[in-house]
Amino acid sequence: MEKAGVPTATFCSSEFSALGANERTALGMPGLPIVVVPHPVGGIPPEEARALGNGAVDEVRRILTSDAESLRKEYREREYVPPRKTVRHKALFA
Repeated sequence: MEKAGVPTATFCSSEFSALGANERTALGMPGLPIVVVPHPVGGIPPEEARALGNGAVDEVRRILTSDAESLRKEYREREYVPPRKTVRHKALFA
């Protein structure tokens, strides 16, 4: 939709924000706005999911109503840091 000129707001949890930033660049959209919400998003109670959404409303509103070119510049320059612990060890035999 973004490539067709329709403003979009892409959501990523904090765990996957760096991956999302890499993917948008690989897809030729380095300035695609990414809204980062705290991880985890799945498997949480509805009230927690609602709170995550409520916490992102202002940023999403700004993305959907602001000048597209200034947003692309802002988000292209934003740094998305991968989580500190990227490898989780799981015992094969427990």
